[in-house]
Amino acid sequence: MSIHPKHMLLACSIFLSAFSFGQTMEKAIQLTKNEEFDLADKAFKSLINAQPSNGALYFYEGENFFEWGKMDSAQAAYQKGITINATNALNYTGLGKVQWYNGNSKDALDNFYKAKVISKSKDAVVLDKIAEAYINAPTKDIRTAIDLLNQATVIDPKNTDVLIDMGDAYLSQNDGSSAVSYYEKATSINSVNVVAMLRLGQLYGRARNYDLSFQYFQRATIADSNFAPAYRAKAEMLYSANRIDEAIGQYKKYLQLNNATDARIRYASFLYLAKKYPDAIKEIQTIFQKDTSSTILYRIMGYSLYEAGKYKDGLDYINKFFAKAAITKTKVLPSDYAYQGKLLSKNGKDSLAIEKMKQALVRDSSDAADLYTQIANIYYKNGNYPLAVKYFSMRVKLPQPTVNDYNGLGRAAYSNRQYQKADSAFAIITKYMADLPLGYLWRAYCNSSIDSMGTQGLAKPFYEQYIQKAAKDSLKNKDGLINAYDYLGYYYVTIKDFDKATYYYKKTMELDPNDTKAASFFKNLKALKQPGKKEGDK
Repeated sequence: MSIHPKHMLLACSIFLSAFSFGQTMEKAIQLTKNEEFDLADKAFKSLINAQPSNGALYFYEGENFFEWGKMDSAQAAYQKGITINATNALNYTGLGKVQWYNGNSKDALDNFYKAKVISKSKDAVVLDKIAEAYINAPTKDIRTAIDLLNQATVIDPKNTDVLIDMGDAYLSQNDGSSAVSYYEKATSINSVNVVAMLRLGQLYGRARNYDLSFQYFQRATIADSNFAPAYRAKAEMLYSANRIDEAIGQYKKYLQLNNATDARIRYASFLYLAKKYPDAIKEIQTIFQKDTSSTILYRIMGYSLYEAGKYKDGLDYINKFFAKAAITKTKVLPSDYAYQGKLLSKNGKDSLAIEKMKQALVRDSSDAADLYTQIANIYYKNGNYPLAVKYFSMRVKLPQPTVNDYNGLGRAAYSNRQYQKADSAFAIITKYMADLPLGYLWRAYCNSSIDSMGTQGLAKPFYEQYIQKAAKDSLKNKDGLINAYDYLGYYYVTIKDFDKATYYYKKTMELDPNDTKAASFFKNLKALKQPGKKEGDK
């Protein structure tokens, strides 16, 4: 049944009655496949009301809840199906699947065994459903899954669901060639099998063959223009190909077919991933006008507000997320602690911010580069230079450190009087960004501190290089240039080259006529030229 977007509300209003007059379980299952979980739920409830002893209906109602992400409701549906009809093997596979996903392998295996005994291992669907659990759960058993699917193929060689799951099993082992073979077998049996086309598109997208991926998604949408998951998958592929605007366009087509709250939540998540932060915020605000129950939305809102620079509101939402997650038992991710820490820092709560960032690091080091930088910057800002040096040092040991990371390390080490370490950090900047004046200036500062008496001239070459880079914009680099000219002026005084000293102090006076060092030099120049005299002598 095709529903035009303009008539979606009308369709929703008459949906229950429609199912009361001849709609089938197959059409309800198709709603699940189309990710229209809310409509599917209404359909199954209507069908169960009409056929309360039909065990298969409870199983597929549970499958809808499972795909919807409502694990507890799925388990309840499977369990009720067993209570209503204990001889329906499918509900044991569903209950076992939930238990397997939850890490309760003993009870899961017991229920899988019951399903096989009841069906005498002669039901291809039962074997297929058990295999799906082994393939898709966090804890996998691919060998057993393939054995089950081979048995199912012998029973029903033209069952395309079994062939697609066999492809999924091989793909989970990174055997793309075998996966393609089974997906293509499914399309050879049913040329308009949109799920097989979807899998092929996703497989080639994963292999970064975006043109071929796009072709398979196009085939799926041509075969069934109402198959919403193909538009969503196409959007995700286009996002991976960095074709962001096209990706958003495809996601909007997905929403035309599936405008349920869950679909809009997925869209808001997608906008965040696409770095369309203002759009993500706007989308979430629209959803909240109708439904504030989604814990995940508070997470996405907190993340998006941080990225949009709205730190006060962002902290409010991320804190609400943690409060709701505790009630709803939503899994807290390392990134949740990371964003909470960053938002706390932006709101001036540095101690708590560091605590949260460290919690993120303990749980997952994948975002360590950013977090080390964040923590180091907080310590530096608060004058804790030893710990700032520690965390900047940890950061630059990770892949792809930035100029800002080396600059932070150099400044923190300089402030901690670790001048050699600071000089090494700034040397990296001058090596890879040879036209950037900053590195030369700080190398000069470091070497000037190492040569505390100023008699060795260690800073001289770096001040000279800095002048070459910075003099092009003397207004922007005024303070640095004055330091450079004053240092070089003093250096030439110490070696009694008063002409060069005069040259550099004049350069200082051009930038700052009131510079005390230059003024003192010119005041005492005559005396300095006398044998045995140096600047500062009376």
